[in-house]
Order: sequence, then C-alpha cells, then structure tokens
Amino acid sequence: MSTHLLFSTTTDNQKNNYISSCYDSALALIRKTVMDGIAPLRDSKIDISLISIHGETLWLSNEGRGEFEITRLLLADMSDSAQLKLFVSPIELNGTFYFLAPVYLHDGELFLIIVVSAADANSNLLFALTQALAREASGKMKCQYYQQRLSCEDKDNQRFANLDIQSVEKELIIEAAQACKGKIQKMHQVLNMGRTTLWRKLKQYEINIKEYK
Repeated sequence: MSTHLLFSTTTDNQKNNYISSCYDSALALIRKTVMDGIAPLRDSKIDISLISIHGETLWLSNEGRGEFEITRLLLADMSDSAQLKLFVSPIELNGTFYFLAPVYLHDGELFLIIVVSAADANSNLLFALTQALAREASGKMKCQYYQQRLSCEDKDNQRFANLDIQSVEKELIIEAAQACKGKIQKMHQVLNMGRTTLWRKLKQYEINIKEYK
C-alpha cells in the first residue's frame, strides 16, 4: 500500500519539555533499546532510523545508504487523527516498506519516531517489532525522567539540609533587597521585621543595601 505521508510540526519544543542536558543521553538510550531489540535480526536486510517530528534524521543504523526517503515526506499541516494513522500500517515507497512507531515523553508528547525499513518485505513481524521497540523506549524514557527528578530532589534536600537558620535568613533579606530595590521601608514590611532589627541584620550579615538600589 502506498501512502502519502504528512506529519504535524506544531512546535519544536522537545528539548524544552525534556531536560535539555539529557537530550543526548535520551537519544542514546533509545538507540541502545532499538539495537538490542533487533539483535536477533541483524542478518536481515533492514535499516533503522530515529527521526524527529520534522523529519530530521537523528540517527541511522546504516549511514552508508543515506537518509530514508520517507524523511522527505514528513511535512506540516497534518491532523491528529491522520498523524495516528501513520503508526497503524506499513507505508510503501518505491518498493521499500517503512514501519513507523512513536516514542513519547513522560507527559505524552511525541518525542521522536522509530522507523524500520525493509525492501520488498511487508512483514507483520517487523510491524509488531517496531511497535514493541517504541513502547519499550517510551517506558524507559519515562523511568529515566523520574529518576532524574528524584536525583534533583535529593540534591535539593541535601542542599537545604546543610543550611543553618542564619544562612536562610540572610538569603531572605537579600531576596527582599532585590525585590524592593534596597528600600528599607518596603523591606521591613515584606520581611515583617522592625526597621531597627533589619538594620542590625544588614550589619550582621554584611549586606550593603546600596548595592540593590
């Protein structure tokens, strides 16, 4: 079956919604998942690619063959329902069958597409394998995201655990100075602190109020 392929390119915000510093490690995780999954089929004449929602080739298993022809057909202005149809059956182009499956972020946003191609092989096995790889990759992405969040929370908790009351109070006064542009009248109201006490704290913590005016 030949299918003319269009694909939605609403906003390029995967890196914004995903921790940008971990974008490369996310791609590496998906590549490993894919390569491990197809290990039993390495003798078969199949190629695999990871492509962005805009058709950009992020990784290709056989770089010597160049980019997939299908990437040139990933265009804009596609409805959500039409988008979903890309993943329910193989797409045939010039004698090559392409099997597409979506990889999602933890919040359900489409991250990238796994594409498996095989010449003259409209295979139910390859279709099922591609879908399984995408589900596994999506699951690992979700686990990775929450592990990173827990790690960040642990670091924050450790950072606050090392603060004493004086350090916290100093930081609050500095934040108030910044917000109130160094105006004592506003600062003591925001901090719910007497002006005399505030002046004493400024001296105690060596905070130069003029630096914030």
